[in-house]
Amino acid sequence: MLLLLLSRLAQGLVVLFAVTLLTFALLGAAGGDAVSAVYEDPRIPAESLERLRAIHGLDRPFHVRYARWMGGALRGDLGQSFYFQTPVAALLAPRLARTLALGAASLLISLAVACALGVAAARRRGSWVDKLSAGVELTASSTPRIVLALVALVVAARWSLFESSGAGGAGAALMRFALAAVVLAVPLVAIFLAQVRDGLGEALREDFVQLARAKGLSERVVLVRHASRAALNPVITVFGFSLGSLLSGSVIVETVLGWPGVGQLSVVAVRARDVPLLMGIVLAASLAVLVGNLVADVLLRLNDPRVRVAESK
Repeated sequence: MLLLLLSRLAQGLVVLFAVTLLTFALLGAAGGDAVSAVYEDPRIPAESLERLRAIHGLDRPFHVRYARWMGGALRGDLGQSFYFQTPVAALLAPRLARTLALGAASLLISLAVACALGVAAARRRGSWVDKLSAGVELTASSTPRIVLALVALVVAARWSLFESSGAGGAGAALMRFALAAVVLAVPLVAIFLAQVRDGLGEALREDFVQLARAKGLSERVVLVRHASRAALNPVITVFGFSLGSLLSGSVIVETVLGWPGVGQLSVVAVRARDVPLLMGIVLAASLAVLVGNLVADVLLRLNDPRVRVAESK
């Protein structure tokens, strides 16, 4: 297990370096900068803009600017946001916490719905539950998040959920959080449901499950102790990759529903061409995805001894 952690850590460092370097290069090739975005005023002379670029180091070559940013990032200093005039780390920390909380809630919702429907469908193939789960899977996978977010916004406006959800702003914030979590969870329901439904259905037909039944074990024991562990592997694997989907989907959902997270902040950063802020967001998102994949690898090996045996050979 220790070798696995060290290997994944080394791979993660390489991936982080490649992602940040590519992002920095693409932002530089896109043209423009934070100074021209903030001070696009014909009354400001070009000499003043050049002085501002020199002050912020925007006139330096690409490799110098990237090395300066990377050196600061290694020390925990992500620079200062041009648009907000605030340290990126201080600006990003509360936003990232809100987005991660939103992602955790959506994961719990999607797993709960997928497991409930998937287990019922796998045990009763061809029944109305199986057909219902297939319909839910198709609908959830084919509906874009922006459509779901707009529907949630219409429902909230129709029933005045943001205005009548409690005294002050706490009730409205909780309602925004709940709606955003449900919207983010819907596409994940389709992914997890497909894995649970198909994986558990195949596991229930395996010889070791039939042997457990022949021993007189109850259906609940057979399902929980034998079949479910064999069906969990694809679910755990998908879980590791779902963080990237959550972070990309949060851009749309947070912007439409007004949830103050990293997704909403990234839209502001792109519009303002705020390179330090964008780089901080990319770094935080990459770290979250890498940690999610690492957790999935560990859970996969703890759940399935065959993986550990195969690695030891």
